[in-house]
Amino acid sequence: MLWGLGATAACALTDTRVAGWLPDWGALVSVATMLVVLLLMRVVDDIRDLDYDRERNPDRPLARGAVSVRDLAVLLAVGAAVVLAANAWRPGVMAVLAAQLGYVAVMVSFERRTGWPSGDALFLNYLLALPAQVLLNGFLYAGLLHAEGLGPSWSGAVGVVVAAVLFAHFEFARKTTREPRPGERTYVNSLGVRGSAAVAVGCAVVAVVLLAAAARPWSPAALVVLLPLAFPVVAALRFRGLPRWPYGLAAAFLLTGFAGPLVVNALELL
Repeated sequence: MLWGLGATAACALTDTRVAGWLPDWGALVSVATMLVVLLLMRVVDDIRDLDYDRERNPDRPLARGAVSVRDLAVLLAVGAAVVLAANAWRPGVMAVLAAQLGYVAVMVSFERRTGWPSGDALFLNYLLALPAQVLLNGFLYAGLLHAEGLGPSWSGAVGVVVAAVLFAHFEFARKTTREPRPGERTYVNSLGVRGSAAVAVGCAVVAVVLLAAAARPWSPAALVVLLPLAFPVVAALRFRGLPRWPYGLAAAFLLTGFAGPLVVNALELL
């Protein structure tokens, strides 16, 4: 929920035409839609990781045969139909959502037919999945534009990028470790420990600095979005003596990173 509201607030904060923003009925529909879509993406991940789970996590429902791929495909189709219908009253918003769902469907179908890319190619898989996440953030921005009666702008799109980079920190941080477990998929395998940690910290810095710089109209209140940087800084210092990046600090940065734009937008309305 915080992701949905926070990403929308980030777009409102960077779009030069929006002066302060608070969630309305449309925003709540967008957040509810996003929660369902994220559940559907979890189902997609289970299908993509089936071979891996059969070897490493045989107790998972799909891996042990409690449900079939066909069952999950039906669930995905029904879920997609429900969220599209729930947003049919906002045609432009629904179109972005349809693009996101369509991209995921094509990506998964291609992967299952060709076996490419391998699940072990973690960085490549992240790059291929990134457009789906950007489109999901774009769906939230489209909801904001519908509520404000506006068309898209490059300034507002900065908020979409910020949301994606905020999540990139969490993605890289939680898969950064000095001691990978047997068969563990980690960015360390391709980037090295220092490289993976540097990307995690770099994403955190880029996200909050970009958001603070693009906030309009700029005011000291915008500096609130810089405060979450304390978490990756502390995590980086602690990681020097730990085998794994502190998961709790990565999650704390993600949550506060999305909370910051909400706070700044609320302050603008005072």
